[in-house]
This record gives sequence, structure tokens and C-alpha cells, in this order.
Amino acid sequence: KRATLDLCLKPYAILATSASTGLVEFVDGSIPISQVLANNNNSILQFLKKSAPRQGAKYGIDSDVMQTYLRSCAGYCVITYLLGVGDRHLDNIMLLPSGHFFHIDFGFIFGRDPKPLPPAFRLTREMVDGMGGVDSADYARFRSLSCQAFNTLRKSAGLVLNLLHLMGEAGIEDLSNNPAADAEGVIAKVEERFRLELTDEQAEAYFLGLIDDSLNALAPRVMEVFHQLSVARR
Repeated sequence: KRATLDLCLKPYAILATSASTGLVEFVDGSIPISQVLANNNNSILQFLKKSAPRQGAKYGIDSDVMQTYLRSCAGYCVITYLLGVGDRHLDNIMLLPSGHFFHIDFGFIFGRDPKPLPPAFRLTREMVDGMGGVDSADYARFRSLSCQAFNTLRKSAGLVLNLLHLMGEAGIEDLSNNPAADAEGVIAKVEERFRLELTDEQAEAYFLGLIDDSLNALAPRVMEVFHQLSVARR
């Protein structure tokens, strides 16, 4: 908020009821990206057009909804990168008719991932097609917003890292103060992701490279096929 950069994030409440159980807020209307694609000819654009039609608008979609989609995609790409959120597949990435894009299921964080060769963050061709494709002005806007978000959060890196240090004894897997977890090593890896040695211009170029690498990564596409086959067999 201080940076006047609205990334249209979708926080939801969590209430701990014991050391190992809790309640998670139900986000009404949210749909997994996998289901959005399955029900809309593999097209997020088609879903948004059905959800928020606007005659005469670009793509026939309400411009506020499209901007919400771009901004929230940018925000979550940066956040999931910095926190090393793993096990990203299209069943734990959600979309609302309002255009809000958000992640759930944070069982793998700080660089842990059960899948081989994970990308820096999950960005698929289908998500980019929902912005109008790689040659569209909206995709260029998404790239710009992502870089702005990255540089904005880099300015608050000290706050984030201090919070992680304070949470060292909170019992969070991979961040508890014991030799096996190596909390200091985990926090050091988070600090590395901020790339504090770079200027803002260098950091922008760095994050644009991450976007390109994540979009073109082959391993996540292959693993997504296996994941969906596994889900279908249940």
C-alpha cells in the first residue's frame, strides 16, 4: 500500500485449532485453473468473458476484471518465487470470476518441491493466453507489474527476513530452530532470492529472465500431465 502498487492479492483467513489442525476460509466462487481450462476449451479468456462480459471492451471482458487478473498473476508470481513455494500444479492455483488469481496449499515452501526441476514459479502458456498471448500489451503490462512488485518487495527485504527469524521457533516445517532444519540456511536462501546486490534495473532484467524461463520450462508441463492422470484415476 505504501508503494501504491495494488496487486489485487486474495488473502484468506486461517484459524489454528491445535498444533496440527486448523480451519481455512472458504473462498466462495473460486475454481481451480485445471477446472477453468477443462470447462472453457482450455481458455482462461473464455472463462473471463463468460464471467464478466462487456460489449465493446477489449476481448469482450470488463477491463477491471482483466486488470485484476494481470495484477494478481504478477503478485503471486513474485511472492511464490521469493518464498520458494513448491508443488505448484493447476489444482492448487485458483481463479475467481472477478479475475482474482491466487494460490492455495502451501505444504512445500522455502525451496522444497516434490517434483524434479521445478521452475522459479508457475507460469503456464494458458495463463499468458488469458492475458491475450505473449505479443499482447496486457502481457507486457504483466511483465512490468511483476518487475515493479519484485523491486518494491526488495526494498522491504529486511522486514521479511526479520519476520522469518522471529518465526524460527513457531514449529513451521523447514523453519524451526534445530540443527536438522537449519533455519539460518533456509533464511539465507530466501535472502538470495531478493538479489539485493543488484540495482533496480538489473533486478528487473533478472526477473524478466525468470518469467521467460518459467514460461518455457518443459518439466512442469510434463509433470502436470502426470498429475492430471493421477487425479483422473482416483
